[in-house]
Amino acid sequence: MSLLPWCEAPFARLRQLREQGRLGHAWLIAGPAGLGKLHFVRELARWLYCKAPTPEGACGQCQDCHLFEVGTHPDWLLLQPEKKQLTVGQIRELIDFAHNTSQRGIKVLVVAPAEAMNLNAANALLKILEEPPPATVLLLVSHQSAQLLPTLRSRCQQLTFTLPEPMQALAWLRAQGASDPERLLSKAKGAPLNALALAENDTLATQEAVLAQLTALLTATVTPIQAAKICEKFAVQTSIETLLSVCQRLLRTVQAGLALDAELAPLLERLRAMDSATALVRLLHGYQQQVQAAYKVALAPNNANALLMLEALFGGWVKLRERLRKTSR
Repeated sequence: MSLLPWCEAPFARLRQLREQGRLGHAWLIAGPAGLGKLHFVRELARWLYCKAPTPEGACGQCQDCHLFEVGTHPDWLLLQPEKKQLTVGQIRELIDFAHNTSQRGIKVLVVAPAEAMNLNAANALLKILEEPPPATVLLLVSHQSAQLLPTLRSRCQQLTFTLPEPMQALAWLRAQGASDPERLLSKAKGAPLNALALAENDTLATQEAVLAQLTALLTATVTPIQAAKICEKFAVQTSIETLLSVCQRLLRTVQAGLALDAELAPLLERLRAMDSATALVRLLHGYQQQVQAAYKVALAPNNANALLMLEALFGGWVKLRERLRKTSR
């Protein structure tokens, strides 16, 4: 069993409850994204199935451990969104599965993320929480548990994950071979798995490159085609996701007065120097719509030209700059 270091204490709590016969039938596993909650519930299920469990976890040698390892354990069900939402049809499948007789002793059902359930799905799930089948454990994994129906939350015991201590997270990142872990952890707002993802898929480098080009375009020190060529080496989807994030963060600050991280402060200062907040909000909304349309194209299974897409988006940013200048005259 390989628990993440910050998951050891939550596991010890559930292990103690099971040994006391007080594990219960439903748990809400809540906390920020990037902490490995789904990995945790997998390891918990492996331990619950194990025929020779240890205080540290599953033995890894028995038939149940083997079945789980190869993904064929008959009493395991992981329900995730088919698109963006978990539907009532999926929840009904889970309920049917729950009422089948366990083949190996205990069924473990996981819904992740639970906040992806639409209202009908959430209401359907209440039935199994109110009348749980025997030998069944339901685990709801949630990054935003406040979005769940209060009736769902009230029928589950809650295990809340919090961000690990920075020293623990940094030690783990170094053990994974991450370079500059302090910077990665800061960018990931303390979530270690998110920090590791930034390092592994060039996300951080992409974000920095895109932001640098947006700043340079405002000062007219690069052209859209030059900016596109610089960012072309990165995944176009990640580049467009960065543009969307920039738009959303700027709009939240300009419209709602929310705090803006230091990374975007210089960009916003330049934009505000060109014109009033009213024009800026309108033009940022328009640009965001252009980016969203491009994102749909980037996600589609086609051979969209990344260079042309980026050139068009950076060109749209230049148009935003020019329109801001015109309204200030």
